[in-house]
Amino acid sequence: MLFDCPECGLPATVTTRGQLPSTSGRVEHVDVRCVADHRFIGPADSLRVLL
Repeated sequence: MLFDCPECGLPATVTTRGQLPSTSGRVEHVDVRCVADHRFIGPADSLRVLL
């Protein structure tokens, strides 16, 4: 599945997935890398899926 890079909007893929604890329960976090080699680590629900 491809996502928009949060920094440049180019296609990006998830390289790592995991869950971290938070005050409202566990949150899925992802490590994303785009074709321009930008890296984003953050909550999975903040990513936009490319259609």
